[in-house]
Amino acid sequence: MSRQFAILGLGFFGITVAQELHRQHDEVLGVDLDESRVDHYADLFSHAIVGDITDEQVISQLSLSEYDAVVIDTDDNLEASMICTLLVREHQARQVWVKAHSDTHYRLLKRLGADHVVYPEYDIGVRVGESLHYHALVDFIDLGNRQFVVELQTTEQLETSFPTVGDLNRNTKSLSVIAIKRGNELIRTPGSDIALKPRDSLVLLGELEELRSLGRHL
Repeated sequence: MSRQFAILGLGFFGITVAQELHRQHDEVLGVDLDESRVDHYADLFSHAIVGDITDEQVISQLSLSEYDAVVIDTDDNLEASMICTLLVREHQARQVWVKAHSDTHYRLLKRLGADHVVYPEYDIGVRVGESLHYHALVDFIDLGNRQFVVELQTTEQLETSFPTVGDLNRNTKSLSVIAIKRGNELIRTPGSDIALKPRDSLVLLGELEELRSLGRHL
């Protein structure tokens, strides 16, 4: 079942979101003041409108309360981002997603009522730093409250320390092995007797401190 979304501001981030939603066959409204940009990307949208997203009259005519979520991307125009966020929230948008450009901008957007603030430079920087430090780390998802889902490659040192899933479970307090990716095979909720093998990808759920402790065995 398709859903409805509004993309206000057609920067690179907004267009990337629109492309994915279009691929999923969702209904997408696109709004930007740049007519050439609206025309260029019109095929991605169910409706494409040329308009100033910092103009309250324009926002009031979009019926944003009918959309599942609103995404705001004003490139590097911080003032426009904040004004649009305020107006969208005042016009009863269900969910507001906004791209941030700095720590201060992030905090201001949260105070203005944004439900989700996307801070790509920070998020990517954290991922690169973690991947550099923990060389076996493939990817991770922050669930909040210091809980993470991580995917990591089994190293020789990890296999020696924890030969089986059971060994890993017994020696960690809060970690759970959700799955093991072994070649083209996905082993869901693996039993304690499953042996770890080189090049296995482990999908783990647990607290940040426990995961960092496990990182010493990589």
